[in-house]
Amino acid sequence: MEQQVKILAVDDRYENLLALNSILASSNYDVISLQSGEEVLRYLLKEPADHIAVILMDVQMPGLSGFETAELIKQRKACQDIPIIFLTALSTSIEHVLKGYHVGSIDYLFKPIHPKMLRMKVDGFVNMHLNHQKIKIQSELLHKRTLDLEETNRKLAEAEEKLKQQNFLLEQWVEERTSELVDAHEKLIRSQEHFKKMFMLSPSLMAIRRLPDLTYLEINESWKQYTGYGDEIIGTTLDLLRAEVGDSRNNNDVIHNCKVKYETKSKEIRTALLSTEIIDIENESCLLEVAVDITESLRFESEMARLAQLNLVGEMAAGIAHEIRNPMTTIRGFLQLFRENDRHMQKEYIPIMLEELDRANEIITEYLSLAKNKQSYQKPENINRIIEMLIPLIQAEAVMSGKHVHFQFKDCPVIQLDDKEMRQLILNMCMNGLEAMSLGGKLRIETCTEAEHVVLLIADEGIGINEEHLEKLGRPFFTTKDEGTGLGLAICYSIAARHQASIEVQSSEKGTTFLIRFPIPALCT
Repeated sequence: MEQQVKILAVDDRYENLLALNSILASSNYDVISLQSGEEVLRYLLKEPADHIAVILMDVQMPGLSGFETAELIKQRKACQDIPIIFLTALSTSIEHVLKGYHVGSIDYLFKPIHPKMLRMKVDGFVNMHLNHQKIKIQSELLHKRTLDLEETNRKLAEAEEKLKQQNFLLEQWVEERTSELVDAHEKLIRSQEHFKKMFMLSPSLMAIRRLPDLTYLEINESWKQYTGYGDEIIGTTLDLLRAEVGDSRNNNDVIHNCKVKYETKSKEIRTALLSTEIIDIENESCLLEVAVDITESLRFESEMARLAQLNLVGEMAAGIAHEIRNPMTTIRGFLQLFRENDRHMQKEYIPIMLEELDRANEIITEYLSLAKNKQSYQKPENINRIIEMLIPLIQAEAVMSGKHVHFQFKDCPVIQLDDKEMRQLILNMCMNGLEAMSLGGKLRIETCTEAEHVVLLIADEGIGINEEHLEKLGRPFFTTKDEGTGLGLAICYSIAARHQASIEVQSSEKGTTFLIRFPIPALCT
């Protein structure tokens, strides 16, 4: 709220102050009555001077006179602009009037004062004061507005500078981004060109098909050469690559190295390994098919397997011939001797010939036991029980040869085993282990369950098997012993194969370990 305009009435006589209050009584301003120059000065020190419109001051007052008070008032910067009207009844000479104007008054009135004239003068000063205040307020508002405009201009200048910087950075970013996009576009073009060259020149059969209808969009030269189909299948859904029976995959599933068959235009059935991948071409999902023809590789592998079988048959034939020729030579020599000397067959030679015949028969029997189609009578058995039945035989052989046997059995589930064949396998393995060790050696026989298998471990402390001989283990007639047919370990491998078991050999200078893993039926697939 605006503060009320004030009029200061200064006179040392109380009745004069009452008269002035009566004349100047108004709702537009307040009349402040003061009785000395000291009171005026104290009032101006306490109260703000910008609400005082005019001071009516008596010239003759005890203490500070009106002239002295006016001089002190004008010395204060805040009070310099307050108009002062002197009132006097005594000092009417021109010298006093001039002195009054000299000390800063703007009027000099003589008592008795005409009330209406005084009121009109005061009203005029009040109006001037109000106008001055309005001008001052407007000036302050204008100054504030000017400062606001300057601040706004400053902020606009800063914003403009920031905008210039942002525009500069944006131009740089756009330029860099444009350069990146140009580079990316060029790389994409080069990549597409490389893909096209790879696609067209690849030795693998390659085709691009649209999803989900699997329409052919493109095929390469290898596809045309192998299948015999050219551009006539573009736009069709001809399904050339067919998975083997039992494969339930969808045509648009991603697969890797799936064996498939395909029929050429000339009705030839060929085999390939198919791999697929889903790719995007011009914002369209497509299926890339890559097939490697393995028909010739399969034929080569088949031929190599056939030649390996023939080679094995030759090696076995040579071994059988060598092993059987020795007893046959002995028998033939005796018979030839009896014929040439025309002697009767002596009884002491007959056991020798029978022994040689038994040896030949034993070799043939062991050889026949290698046959894959040999009947195997498997039933649920616990491998620990079979080994426990053989412990006396193994212990006796170990004691006779000055060696030791350590058994360690863990709980194992029941598996499908042929009791007789398992005895033969375990005895052959254990006898080989005992023969491989010197005096004091220890043979370990252990069982345990490992993942999906029951494991039989037979380990000796012999000198080990040379690395060059490891890959030949299990071949018929291969042996590192001075005596023996080389069929014992081959029979063990054959028995393991009939039980769907695997044999792992670990050998070093400290001994050899055989790990036979039998599958647990409940986990077989």
